[in-house]
Parts: sequence; C-alpha cells; structure tokens
Amino acid sequence: MTIKRKRSPRKRSKRKKKLSKRQLRVITLIASALLLGILVWGVFRIKTVHNSLLNTFNHPAFTLKYPVRGVDVSHHNGGVNWDELREENVCFVYLKSTEGVSIKDKDYKENYKLAKEVGLRVGTYLFYAFKLDGEKQAKLFITNSNVDTEDLVPAIDVEHSRYNRMYKNSKERDQIVKELKVLEKELFKYYGVRPVIYTNKDCYKLYIKDHFPDNPLWICDLEDEPSDEIDNWVIWQFSHSGNISGSFNDIDLNYYRYSFREFSKLLMP
Repeated sequence: MTIKRKRSPRKRSKRKKKLSKRQLRVITLIASALLLGILVWGVFRIKTVHNSLLNTFNHPAFTLKYPVRGVDVSHHNGGVNWDELREENVCFVYLKSTEGVSIKDKDYKENYKLAKEVGLRVGTYLFYAFKLDGEKQAKLFITNSNVDTEDLVPAIDVEHSRYNRMYKNSKERDQIVKELKVLEKELFKYYGVRPVIYTNKDCYKLYIKDHFPDNPLWICDLEDEPSDEIDNWVIWQFSHSGNISGSFNDIDLNYYRYSFREFSKLLMP
C-alpha cells in the first residue's frame, strides 16, 4: 500500500507593497482637503445658525439677558401687522417722523396710531442731515411729531448715508457736531428731557464721543454687544434683517439694556 504524504501548505509570501513618496503626498493632500472641507462646512454651518438666530429674538445668549424687546420702523419697511408684531413680545417701537429740514415720513402718523392701539410703547425719531441747520431740523420734528406722556423719549438718528457722507476735513466734521448740538439743545429745551442719540461705532467716535455725555445712546452693532466703555448706552440695535411675525419685510431689532422696571426711565414724564 502506498502511503500518500500530505503536502504542507505553501507559505504565502507576505510582501508589503511600499507606497511611493508621490502616492503618499497625494493621499495626504486628499485627506487634508477633506478635513479642511469638513471644517469649513462646520464653521459655515455654525455661522449660518448664529446669523439666523441674530435675526430673531431667540438667540440663547441674549433672550434671558435682554427681556425688553423693540423694533424701529419707517416707510421703508412697508406694511406692518401690529397685532402680530405685538405677539412676538415686542414692547416698544421707534418710528421715523422727519429727515433734515423738509422731509416727513409718509407712514408716521398711521404707524403711530396703530402701534399705540396694540399697546406698544411708542417713540419718535428724526434722521439728522449733516451740516443742515440744526434749529430748523428741530422745528420740523416738533411740528410733525406726537410725543405724549408715557411715550419713549425722542431720538436723533446720527449715521452715514448717501447724503450724510464722511468728511475727512476736521472743520467739516466740527460743523456737523455744531449743528447736531444745536438740534439736541432745541429738543431738550422743548421736551425737557435729553433725547436719545442713535448711532454706530464709527459715528460715535466721530461725532458723539465726548460731545454728548448726558444723552442716552442707542448703539447699532450687528456683530457684538455694545462695549461697556460706552457707559451711557441703553438700546442695542443688533439686526437690520429681522425675521419676525408681523413684518412683511426685514425689520430692525433692538434690545433695551436693563430690566422692565428700569425701562420707565426711558419714558416721557
């Protein structure tokens, strides 16, 4: 009988293929690109969510901190459903009345009436036209505006625009401040209270700082809370693109700095 021997299995050679330097570079580049893409998407996503929250009153960092909410409205906003707006827990609104020495906001009177009817605290502001006569601007505002007891203190809007350009010449800037002081003085004399001054970081440095220390400030900053270095700010405008019920178009959103109890300090006696 022939005995068949079992053949031992062949040992497979374990050859490791070494990657070339070029292949390693390609793999590294692909991995880096994927990682970068993930990071960019993550940052974009976070920023998108953050920005969308900043266009509402629902941002977790500010909802509890600033319970007193407000908007500001001019004819540029188009229609407003004031009942729906009130349901967004908005409690105050500033309405544009005049601009410069001759322009009256066409929707002001109707907006004032409707906002009061739904129980909002209503304030009135004028848009300051650079270098024009401050006394005449005050006169137009006073004759066109409703400012009653328990309304918000009147406000002056000081910002750059296509008409209010930034002048490099210091003498021209001094002229802007001079007429603004005349305007502020006339409103103070007529209403008996210092008007609120609305502005942004750039215009604050150019025209407001060191010139109006006793006026409450309404600061526009779409990126950060107003700095505590500006100790007299009372309102923060944080969005020009508010997306809330009651407004058919984008609307400006604002927080009052302090509590409901202290909010009474911003009302006309």
